[in-house]
Amino acid sequence: MEKWIANHVAEAYRTTDSSVWAGRKTTAQQGAQYWYQNVQLRDWALGILPGANFALIGYVCEEGVRRNQGRLGAAAGAKCLRERVARLAWHHGGKVVVDYGDVVCLGEDMEAAQAQLALMVSQVIAAGQIPIVLGGGHDVAYGHYTGIRAATEGKTVGIINFDAHFDLRPVTDRPNSGTPFHQILNESPVDYLALGIQRQANTTELFEVAAEYGVEYVLAQHCRTYQLPTIVKELEYFLDRNDHVYLTIDLDGFSSAYAPGVSAPSPYGFSPAFVMAVLDFLLASGKVIALDVAELNPAYDADGSTARLGAGLVDLVVGGV
Repeated sequence: MEKWIANHVAEAYRTTDSSVWAGRKTTAQQGAQYWYQNVQLRDWALGILPGANFALIGYVCEEGVRRNQGRLGAAAGAKCLRERVARLAWHHGGKVVVDYGDVVCLGEDMEAAQAQLALMVSQVIAAGQIPIVLGGGHDVAYGHYTGIRAATEGKTVGIINFDAHFDLRPVTDRPNSGTPFHQILNESPVDYLALGIQRQANTTELFEVAAEYGVEYVLAQHCRTYQLPTIVKELEYFLDRNDHVYLTIDLDGFSSAYAPGVSAPSPYGFSPAFVMAVLDFLLASGKVIALDVAELNPAYDADGSTARLGAGLVDLVVGGV
């Protein structure tokens, strides 16, 4: 499989446009005070950058959203997230963040993009770096987890998904942004916990599929900050039985009051305060091995609020690990 993936590198990969890493100027005396001054760009062809702590990878793909009949625009999410992260103040000391560039979906070949992502993720994890993948549709999760699994053979890796949707649809024609976790669970047993599930957004069939695979979930109406003690207890059990945790954040899990710029907005989602509190707890465990932020759709964002939210989550993770 890796040989097949290698044949697609030139087609399914491109380096990051350095112009996205820009921000407020500082003097020599002030030094590097912003993200854009601290992130190192690396062409994937040069191999892994030794000594880095975090690896940024863009997933420039909305083919899964198109197949799932969602509104298009998520392919621009990675670039937009980088631009917002670039302007944030840097408070992470000597941590090294490297940007390895983008996985690109050419035409309808989502599967090649997922395969290239899996290769890159597996190699950065093997090098001791934490991948932070910037989506793209939520089909990013299949490629991401495939890479994690390849790099952690013999270890258990649980999945925690912040999302309004299970994304457990069976594959009836071709995989899409609504099928990644069904694909994952079909291939190997794994703990899967979904936070923020909305009944209105998931059919009875999907709840039945969740029950069949033993998926744990917390409904959106129970994802409130005052209910954190109950949720933390469930997370403690989850952490105890897994060696590592893969976090995947679908921005449509947030209320559209905070995240209007997504492929499937809803007013009923959770707040940033809730998600940040849960992330603080999970990051403190030391078991988080990978993160992605999916479904940012800049074409529908309002004053960049969704992009700012996603960028803040990236900053929180780098600060918390």
